[in-house]
Amino acid sequence: MEKKKLCLTAVELSEMTGLSLSMVRKLTRCGEVPHIRIGQRILYPLTGIEDWISKTTITERKERDKNV
Repeated sequence: MEKKKLCLTAVELSEMTGLSLSMVRKLTRCGEVPHIRIGQRILYPLTGIEDWISKTTITERKERDKNV
């Protein structure tokens, strides 16, 4: 049985999103991306990342609604 990961590391998040590692760290410092801190380790909950991507995705409809 394959275990499903609950959290990603910064490197894994970078690879998954295509963002540079430095951008992931910058977004983390600014509190823009959902993360948890356990001691000095920073992890990114997969469900939180999926929600964050959905909320920050700009679609044509969102843009069109802003202009109305």
